[in-house]
Amino acid sequence: MLTPYWISRFVLWTLHPNLAVDMHFEYLWYALRFDLKSLTIWYSPLFLLLFVGLFYKATWWRILCTGTFTLLYLAALVFSLINVFYFEISKTIVGFELFQLLKGQSFSIIFSYVVDYWWAIFLALIFLWLILKLERKTDIETTTRHSLLLSSILLLVIIFFARGGTALKPLNLLDAYSALPNNEAISAVTPTYVLLESIGKNTITYEEYIPEDELMQELKKDNIQLKSEYISKPNICIILLESFGKEYTVLNVSGRKSYTPFLDSLMNVSTNYTNAYANGLRSMDAVASIYCGIPSFMKMPFIGSLYTTSSIASLPLELKKQGYFTSFYHGADELSMGFKPFLISQGLDEYIGRQQYPVQQDYDGTWGIFDEPFLQYFAQRINLQKQPWFSGVFTLSSHHPYTVPSQYSYLPKGTAPIHQTVGYTDEALRSFFSIVAKQDWYFNTVFVITADHTSINETPSYSNDRGKYAIPLIVYKPNQTPKVDTSLIQHIDLFPTLKSWAGVPQTVSFSKPLYDTAARFVFHFDGNLYTCTSDSFSLVWNGISQPSLFAYKNDYAHQYNVGDQYPKIVALMMHQLRIFKQKFDYRLLNNDFFEN
Repeated sequence: MLTPYWISRFVLWTLHPNLAVDMHFEYLWYALRFDLKSLTIWYSPLFLLLFVGLFYKATWWRILCTGTFTLLYLAALVFSLINVFYFEISKTIVGFELFQLLKGQSFSIIFSYVVDYWWAIFLALIFLWLILKLERKTDIETTTRHSLLLSSILLLVIIFFARGGTALKPLNLLDAYSALPNNEAISAVTPTYVLLESIGKNTITYEEYIPEDELMQELKKDNIQLKSEYISKPNICIILLESFGKEYTVLNVSGRKSYTPFLDSLMNVSTNYTNAYANGLRSMDAVASIYCGIPSFMKMPFIGSLYTTSSIASLPLELKKQGYFTSFYHGADELSMGFKPFLISQGLDEYIGRQQYPVQQDYDGTWGIFDEPFLQYFAQRINLQKQPWFSGVFTLSSHHPYTVPSQYSYLPKGTAPIHQTVGYTDEALRSFFSIVAKQDWYFNTVFVITADHTSINETPSYSNDRGKYAIPLIVYKPNQTPKVDTSLIQHIDLFPTLKSWAGVPQTVSFSKPLYDTAARFVFHFDGNLYTCTSDSFSLVWNGISQPSLFAYKNDYAHQYNVGDQYPKIVALMMHQLRIFKQKFDYRLLNNDFFEN
C-alpha cells in the first residue's frame, strides 16, 4: 500500500535532482506520517470490506476485496506518477485541480499523454502484478476472535494515523513545510494526500492579520483614478503565448540561446518590461489575471472556483461600455479550460475556438489548430471587426506534445522538447505581423505580447520560487519610441492599464497601471509557498516558519538567504504580503470588487 508513494518519490528525485534529500530521520518521520495518513484514508473502502469479510467468508466477497485493492492501488500509483511528470510544468504537486485542468479536453489530448508515457503505465502494471503476487503469498487465516481483536486494534491505529497523531491540530501540509526545507517538503507530502486534502476545499479560509478598520483603509487604496496616454481610443490586441518563459528569450540571465528571434527583435521597437512576472502557473490563471485582475492566490484556479460568478468590472464588460467590440481567439476546443463560458459570462461579444475554424486540416492532432494558420486566421478576422476593438488570441503549439508542422522541422530542437515549438510559434508571430502591418487599423492599435506562464526550466535562475514566474511582456505601438523598462511588472497590472487606454475613468484593482512609477510588490502563491518580490528582493514564506530572503538581482538562483542581514526588509515584505492576502480573501469572500 505504501509503494506508490515511494515509487513516485524515486522517479521525482531522478527527474529533478534538485529535490533530492538526505535520508535523515526528520524527513523519513514526516514522509511516513503523510504516507500513513494518506493510506488510511485512501484505502478506507477496502478496510470496510475486509472488516465485513471477517464474518462473511464467501469467495466472491474475497474477489471484491482484491478488485477494490487493485483499483485503489493502481489509482494511487497512476495519480502519483502523473503528478511527478506534470511537476516540470506545474512547479508544484497538484490535487483535485488537475481534473479541472483536464475538463473540456478532447480524448486525443489525454491519449497523447498515454502514448508519451507508456513506459510509466507499463511500470505501474508491473508493480501491480508484483504486489498482487505478494498479496497471495502473505494470506493469513485467523479465527474470528483473533480477527476481531486485531481489527479493533487496527481500527484504532487507522483513526490515529488518519488524524495525523495526537497533536491539537491534525497533520496538514504546513507541518511538512514548517519542519523541512521546501525542496524536501515537496516529496515528503504524497500526491494522494494533496488530492484528498483538496477535494471539496474550493473555498478560502479568512485570516485577520490587520484589524478591520485598517483593512478598510487598505481597501480604499485599491480605488484608482485612471488616465489615458492616447487621445483617441486605440484598438487593443492581447497576444498570449503558450508557455513562453523568459528563459527561452534573449532576456534570460543564464547566457542561454534564445529561441525567439522575432520576439527579440520586437522588443527593440517596443516598451520592453524586462522584470515581468505571470501571476500564476496555469493558463487559466493568466486569463483571470489579465481580464479580471484576479491573481492566483488560492489552491484552485479562479476560473471554475466558487468565486467565478463574482461581480467583477472585467475588461470585456468595461470596454464594451466604452464602445469596444470584444473577442477572444483560441485554437483549442471551445470548452477547453472553461475559457469560453467564463469570458462570455464577463460580457465578451465573440469567442472563436477550434470548432469555428474553417480548415480542419490545420488541426495538430492533439490540442487544436497549429499557431501559424490560426494567427493568420485571427489577422483576417480582426480586419473585419468594427473599431475600436479589444481582441485577444491565445497560442497553443508550444504545449505538450510539442508538435510542429513538417516544413518547420529545420528549427533548432534545443535542449528541451518545448524549444522547437517555441521557435515555431515565434515564426508564426512573424507571419502574423507581416499581415497586420499592411492594414489601415495597424497604426491605431496597441499590441500587448506576453506569456501565460512559464514551462520547462533548465537553469537554477528560473527554477526557483520567483524565477518560475518570469515571463516576457512587451507593449508595441507602431511608430512609438522604444523603451526598456526594468520596473517590477505583473499580469494584473494590465487590468487597470488596458482600461486606462480605453478611457475608463476609474477602477478597483489589486495593482497599479503600467504608467504608475511608484514602487510595487509582486505576490505569488503556488499552493504551498507564498512569494513576495520587490525591485531588489524576493521573500519566500511557507505560512508558518521564518521566511527566507534573497537579493535576486545578484543571486538569480536564490542560493543565499540574506534574511538575517535585512530584518527590516523581511518585516516590511511580510507585512505587505499579509495585507495583500487578507485583501484578496476579503474581496473574494464578500464579492467586493467595486469602489469602497
